[in-house]
Amino acid sequence: MAVHDKVRTIGPSGLEVLDIAVSRQCTVEIKEPRDVLALTRRLNGVKLDVVGDSNFAGLKFGQTIPWGSIRASGPEGVRISYRVRTGRDVTGNPEF
Repeated sequence: MAVHDKVRTIGPSGLEVLDIAVSRQCTVEIKEPRDVLALTRRLNGVKLDVVGDSNFAGLKFGQTIPWGSIRASGPEGVRISYRVRTGRDVTGNPEF
């Protein structure tokens, strides 16, 4: 459905929510900085899942009911440039 390039800065908590999905599949890929952050997913609004790849994470449709999210953790002040793909635009493969 959409491809969005976004920029965020990690705040004092050390966590930044990169995308919240409600009943739709999505992927998040870090463009910069590579291999610096840790990505986690919140599945079905409850279960926390640590992602093995620090640059790419995805959520399937079933994992986003009622909602799912992808978060980045790292040092405060780190500026994150990333791409979010949703719906039919989800490729499932890293682009960068």
